[in-house]
Formats: sequence, C-alpha cells, structure tokens
Amino acid sequence: MLKGNKGDWSELYVFTKLLAEGKLYQSDINLNRDEDNYYEITKAYREESNSILEFERNSEISIYRIEKSNRVFLGHLSVDYFLGKSNDILNGIINGKGKSFEIESVNDFIDETKIQKLTALVTSKSDIKLRIYDHRLSKETDLGFSIKSLLGQDSTLFNTGPGNNFIFEIENDLKTSIDEFNRETYKPLGGMSKITARLHKINSELGLKIKFKEVQSKQLWRNLKMIDGDLPEVLAYALLYRWLYREASLLKISKILEEKDPLNFYNGDKSDQKLYEYKLKRFLAECAMGMTSETPWHGIYDATGGVIIAKKDGDIVCFHIYDFNLFREYLINNTMFEQPSTGEDEDNPGYLRTTKGTKKYYYGWLYEENDKLYFKINLQIRFK
Repeated sequence: MLKGNKGDWSELYVFTKLLAEGKLYQSDINLNRDEDNYYEITKAYREESNSILEFERNSEISIYRIEKSNRVFLGHLSVDYFLGKSNDILNGIINGKGKSFEIESVNDFIDETKIQKLTALVTSKSDIKLRIYDHRLSKETDLGFSIKSLLGQDSTLFNTGPGNNFIFEIENDLKTSIDEFNRETYKPLGGMSKITARLHKINSELGLKIKFKEVQSKQLWRNLKMIDGDLPEVLAYALLYRWLYREASLLKISKILEEKDPLNFYNGDKSDQKLYEYKLKRFLAECAMGMTSETPWHGIYDATGGVIIAKKDGDIVCFHIYDFNLFREYLINNTMFEQPSTGEDEDNPGYLRTTKGTKKYYYGWLYEENDKLYFKINLQIRFK
C-alpha cells in the first residue's frame, strides 16, 4: 500500500476532490474562492512510470490507461465515491502521524483507480494535469498546475540546501579572536538569535562593514540571475536585514529594502516603482512555478495553468497564470524566511557539528579563509 508525507497525500487529495467537484475556483489575494470565477474540469491525468491514467468526468468518472498509442478502458466510478474518498484523504492528512504514513481507508480507492504513486513524476514541474473548459477562451485546454499544500503544517515555498548560503565578507578589523567572538555570541540574552547577535555585534558594536560576496551554489546564482540580474544581491541584503531587524516577513523586509536602498537603485531620489519588492515577487513566483536551487532553471513553466493551493480547511483554490499579478501579491503577503538548522557545534561554537544525521547547511558564525573574515546566511522560504 502507498505511504507518503502530508505533502505527498495532498497531491492525491487535490486530484480526487477536483474530479469529484468538477470545478476549480479562482482565488482572491486572501485565498477566498471567487464563486463567479471558476474553471470546469472535464479530465484529469496521472502520469505513471510507463503509462498515463486518464480520468474523464461526466455523470460518472471513466478511467482509461494510455500506453503508447493505445487507450484502454478500465472502468467507471461514481462522483460520490470520489467525493467520499477525498474526505477520507483529507482526514488522513490531518490525523497522519510521522514523516510517512498510510491512509488505510483509501486503500480500496487506490486499487480501483490503478494509481501506483502519490506524487507526480520527478521529471515534471507540474504536480497535476487537468483538462479544463476555459470560459475566457471558450475552449477546452490541457494545463499543468503546481500544488502548494497548507494542510497539516506550513508549506515550504523554497527549500534549503547546502548551497543556499549567501556569503558575506566582513571587514578584517575584529580586534579579538574569531573563536572568542563565536563563543561569546553563541547564547545571547533576551531570546535573541545567535545570528542576530553576531551580526549586530559586527555591524553596530564593532562598526565593521558587511559586504555581500557570493552565493555558495553557482547553480543557484545562475538561476537567480536568470530571473533578474540584481536578484543575488537583492536576496543577500534581504537576508541580512532579516536578521539585523529581526523580521521574517518578506513583505516587511521588502519595505526595509525600499527604505535602505542598499543597491542604490534610487540614488537618493523618491520613486514609487518599488524595484526591490517587484524583484522579490518575481523570485517568489518562479519558486512557486518550479525553480529550485540545484536544477538549472530555464524560465519555462511546466505548470502552465498556474498554482493550486490546498487550504488548511480543505478548500481548494487556484491562481491562474492569467492572474499572475494577483498571485505575486499573495506570495509576498504570505511568505517568510525560515531558519534551517545551522549545524554549529554547541560544545565548540564556530565549528561544524559532526553528529550523525546533522543537516549540512553550516552557516551563522564568523570564520576565516585566506586571511579574510566571512559570514554565511542560509536561504529558505515558507508560507506563514
């Protein structure tokens, strides 16, 4: 029987519920469905290892297997059956325990539908493929959508990795040893993060300059440049301000960037263009459409329909690619910087923790390399 985490099961939930309801509603900026703006679903597809399962929705749901040029009828199932099983999946997600779990009440459904896996193929950036009747074009269209699930826990928009560290060079006038600096700032008072404490000490107490040097992953750097030539620097200062100002919200950080203008876009002039905010919005949208850290990003969307969001209450809404401005507004209003494990040795601050199973992100302390001082900040973004 199939097992998966909450995100994996969410893909099957969205697939099953949309087929049952036959409608995909457009979202407003607050994730409320627009009852007057929806797309009719006539088919849904599941890519298996060597074939495609096609689910055709009429008065009932007909299932076909497409292998090469052959389309073979497998059977009918009722719409009510799909609706009931979507509720079973939802309850299973909400009550699921552990990183991976089974939902026993849908084992019969999985057998009857011939579904072999919970998620889309790793080679596809779209999580679900639908045939919808588009009222704007007055025709049926096959579209792929990315799925973001808010069920059970907050969803990550941009996953971290060892290469997601943004490296800053620190003016080399520390006047103390690096080891002493890292030890003294490892457990700051008042609930302040050690990252904030260290950057405050460097920036405010010692008055040393902090200058962005590079992104640790060359592939991530290229992906960011593909989206916008200024994006590596914009994200670097967004991360720096995130810790200096103890503010995780992407929207609030964008406002700080607009005020501070670290890249001197405005040259002291007043402007209503909001260049920093726009560049961050573009980054967030590309993440939602499939961009990751280490896979080369070509700016081509497999999720050509847009993004489907499974809300915490089980409702499902979408942002169609026609309404991308609305989607960008939603993203910047509902995302925040996450703090992955630093991987620092608690008994020896400023050095790597060697415990088995430790996440190897290794950032957040001062270190020396070729007689120069550096500080790394890791990038991960999740929904609020």
